[in-house]
Amino acid sequence: MTVRALALELYEEVIDNKAYSNIVLNDALRFEELNPQDKGLLTEILYGTLQHKLTLEYYVRPFIKTKLRRWQRYLLLISVYQLEYLDRVPDFAVINEAVEIAKERGGLQAGKQINGILRAYLRGERPDIDGIKNDAARLSLKYSMPKWLVNHWFKHYSTEETERIISSLNEKPQMYLRVNKKRVDRSNLIEMLLDEGYDVRESALHPDAIEFNGQNITHSDSYKDGFFAIQDVSSMFVNLALDPEDNDDILDACSAPGGKGLHALESMDGGSVSLGDVHEHKITLIDNEAARLKHTNYEAFVADAAAYDYDRRYDRIIVDAPCSGLGVVKRKPEIKYERNENSINELVELQLEILDNVKKYLKPGGVLIYSTCTIHQLENENVAYTFKKRHDDIEFDNFSIPAFNFTGPYRQILPYEHHTDGFFIARFKKSDS
Repeated sequence: MTVRALALELYEEVIDNKAYSNIVLNDALRFEELNPQDKGLLTEILYGTLQHKLTLEYYVRPFIKTKLRRWQRYLLLISVYQLEYLDRVPDFAVINEAVEIAKERGGLQAGKQINGILRAYLRGERPDIDGIKNDAARLSLKYSMPKWLVNHWFKHYSTEETERIISSLNEKPQMYLRVNKKRVDRSNLIEMLLDEGYDVRESALHPDAIEFNGQNITHSDSYKDGFFAIQDVSSMFVNLALDPEDNDDILDACSAPGGKGLHALESMDGGSVSLGDVHEHKITLIDNEAARLKHTNYEAFVADAAAYDYDRRYDRIIVDAPCSGLGVVKRKPEIKYERNENSINELVELQLEILDNVKKYLKPGGVLIYSTCTIHQLENENVAYTFKKRHDDIEFDNFSIPAFNFTGPYRQILPYEHHTDGFFIARFKKSDS
């Protein structure tokens, strides 16, 4: 199977079957016999077409004059993405391969349809986006972001800042790893990875973070030996807010794959971390990650944090709540097409149920962290204030992120600020009595 035919199959799996793009891509890269160049092209085509889906549909729509099957429309999007965004791929190669894929899947007539549309597209003028007068419609099509979401951000940010947010969500993500301080310090790990041939550098954003580019760093000896974990730096800021103290007993209530709770474990002497998750299969992921990092002072168990009866009270609790994920669409671009206002409302209720339940298991004077990887005020600020109003014994509590020169009780991290994921963190403290 050719790279482009495989890209079409993966795209169908994501759009039609609601599969996660990162999972289907990783499976394909693992099991398909592809050289490094083809792996790169497959990744580029799949993520690029998903990232620019609405834009590509707008470009190609005027050139479709006949009824097409769904897979043909997907094939057109994949092809137009290459024509518009991949300069290194010759136009004739894109069209020829698309025609061959169409003929193989749908016969000669299907191939003729694809050939005619793509050649008409090359001869014609693509529809103008910059001339659209309505700001929400223009930004929606320019950056392939659903219009309802653009309008939501307009309520909270200026047009200029909204465009910066949306534009940054289409950028290639900067990759980070978290140093396992129980095993190695940052400077030594950087030396080890440089010696292995990896492009790494110290991050100025967090003392436990290292930036890396390009290569699959999970193939390194340092990864196999448990010296680091893959984690975005915005997620590491949760540990700054949590600020674990030696011998703390900590609950990570919505834990999988365990990054925040294990980061807390790495940041204190003694103590223990309980890692709960509602999905049984994810407990295996947590156990595998903890074993690779050589951690022992933890327990992982199946628990629905919205209703679970924990067996004790904790010094600190992390609620990295199930959320809309709008801060990570640069990594999982299909998310932005799957969300709607109803799904956001359902998530708000779930987040509050979790916070209300786990709060009962927080010791007097204890700290509770609420975090999400989204940029939606109905979840983040709204949930934080609603939770606080429901409980007389809960107050906001300040924390600091030195890289942002920030001190306060909550922080919305926008993805354009330092090329991180979009993220929200709030810190609460329970009264002593």
